Amino acid sequence: MTGEPALVDSNIFAYAFDASEPAKQEAARDLLTRCWTREAEYSVSVQNLAEFAVIVTEKVANPLPYETVQEFISAIWRFDNWYKIAYSGDTIVKALKIRSDHAIHFWDALIVATMQEHGIDTIFSEDRQLPNLPLVTVINPFRES
Repeated sequence: MTGEPALVDSNIFAYAFDASEPAKQEAARDLLTRCWTREAEYSVSVQNLAEFAVIVTEKVANPLPYETVQEFISAIWRFDNWYKIAYSGDTIVKALKIRSDHAIHFWDALIVATMQEHGIDTIFSEDRQLPNLPLVTVINPFRES
């Protein structure tokens, strides 16, 4: 990695709470623990946190209580070992171009545009579209080496 700390995608946060996928839960928790224990520094986007909140409160079989989600997001936002990033109107315009140029989902293009604006070139993700994109390096923490 040559840029800022690698970004942790929404699916990693969601798997950290997903007991129905024990191997992925363990891998996600191991990754996040490295940040909490200051062994590694990671980036997080406001988009990732918003997506995480929707996933774990609306799109899973056993939704998490809102209080749990609020506490988790607040803890990340307060902890100085997370490099926090956000997007702007200009980022959305760039994302539309990335979407058009690479035929990917808008929300993935927005993450990539946000990463580029913040000098981040690596993302921890299980996303199936991102590995085909030459703009970022994707590390899938669930793939066995």
